[in-house]
Amino acid sequence: MSDHPTTQTRADDPDNCGQPDPLTIENDADAAVPHTHPHPTGKGVLAIDMDDVLCNTNQTIVDMHHDLFDVSPPITLDEFHHYLYWHNRGWGNQTQTVEMVLYRNGLMDRPRLVPGAKEGLETLKKMGYTLIIITARSESQREGTEEWLAQNLPDIFDEIHFTGAFNHLIPATKEEHEGHAAKRAVVSHHKRTKHEVMMQTNALLLVDDSAENALTCARLEPHKQVLLFGSYPWNAEIRNPADPENPDDKKTYVELEKEGKLDEARQRRQKRIDEAWLPQGVTRVKDWHEVVDYVKGLDK
Repeated sequence: MSDHPTTQTRADDPDNCGQPDPLTIENDADAAVPHTHPHPTGKGVLAIDMDDVLCNTNQTIVDMHHDLFDVSPPITLDEFHHYLYWHNRGWGNQTQTVEMVLYRNGLMDRPRLVPGAKEGLETLKKMGYTLIIITARSESQREGTEEWLAQNLPDIFDEIHFTGAFNHLIPATKEEHEGHAAKRAVVSHHKRTKHEVMMQTNALLLVDDSAENALTCARLEPHKQVLLFGSYPWNAEIRNPADPENPDDKKTYVELEKEGKLDEARQRRQKRIDEAWLPQGVTRVKDWHEVVDYVKGLDK
């Protein structure tokens, strides 16, 4: 998220490195609080996305959907071909999706730890790396985010950066209007890309489940290394910028279904999966074991 609804409603802007996992939503811009860099002496800064990298946000969304909405057959995680939920079966348009999921039902405290996350993070910290979170979530989700981290991953992260990738879909909070800065969190008023935050924090690399974030961070100057995390359906494909974009790719599932174009969309997606194109600077890692192995390789 993608750092994914939840209804993270990540934006369709390919330059938005912080586009949310649906359950996550990140914030744009001017830093409300000055960054406290450089970091303590060590090997460097590693940036970690939150949703579906640290916690199983999208599976939580699936479970919530089963409980609240009568869709037959019930949706499955395998159907989450896109991190923007309205491109998948079982959702409506953007506004309906946000209303269905995230903000009305408060899911931020429900996700479980991704297997191996705690052990992997502890290993990286012991190796001498400074760990920070760059999430697409918005400032309005900070309290629940910090509570979840305190319960599941205490004393791991030095900073949390909220990029607010989906803030344009939800009302701003009082704290955001006032530029409120919480302990161990950096709050901003405008939407930032994850690449921008990586530059501000001197992060060596980003661990993220979003193919869109990976592409953006890899192509902007200076290029930033991204570990594309997880064997998830929503990051199985990355469109090669050399290939022309099909206008239908921006349509919702409901629109494609109404126009009888679902099969064509599935064929385009499968073609991209089969091509397995990756931008330079992006490496796939299926789990936290592979994340740790990659970082260990940096020390050699």
